[in-house]
Amino acid sequence: MNAEATFRAKAPGIMAKLLSDFPIGVDDAAAVLGNLGHECAGFTAMQEFKPVVEGSKGGWGWPQWTGPRRRAFEAYCKRNNLDPASDKANYGYLFVELKGIEGSEKAAIPKTMAAKGLDAKVIAFELAFLRAGVKHYSSRQQWARIALDAWKKAGQPASLPPAPDIPHHPEPPAAPIDVPPRTIPAIDKHQAKPKGGKWRVIAIIIVIALALLAAANFIRF
Repeated sequence: MNAEATFRAKAPGIMAKLLSDFPIGVDDAAAVLGNLGHECAGFTAMQEFKPVVEGSKGGWGWPQWTGPRRRAFEAYCKRNNLDPASDKANYGYLFVELKGIEGSEKAAIPKTMAAKGLDAKVIAFELAFLRAGVKHYSSRQQWARIALDAWKKAGQPASLPPAPDIPHHPEPPAAPIDVPPRTIPAIDKHQAKPKGGKWRVIAIIIVIALALLAAANFIRF
């Protein structure tokens, strides 16, 4: 299966998932897919062919995450025991970034929605989410049109290919909370328990007993 055929097979299901998870329209979803299709050659190339930064690992995944974002994606996959090449891992982390759970790409969805027309939406998403060094907008827009065409040919949502799901817990693990050590307050000297309290009580009882005995003898005489 060539790149376009692979893309046409996957795009409608991913668009359906985006439409379910975000308050967007079909053109918005197609714009996202257009950018992804360009970056990973229609879901056929997860690893960047020629990394821009010589000696680096380059980009990986649907949007070709690079540098710190690639490391964050790999950490996400490790936390959730996911194959980095899987649809589940790639859609999961795309969701995490677009929701703003990790990274600074939360504005990508609103900016894409605000743009008018498919071509403008493709550009808006690229600027907010990908920020590529070389834009290649004509290629991204062509992939978006293919996504939209595949969506229309897929028919009603009931006949769409199954969309990749995401882990139940996409959030990063919470950082430990620093709790100050608990201190036991010092006992107030006025509330301190007196030393020898037991023997003092016994002595008082003996004194009272002797007094009662003396009083009894006095009454007898």
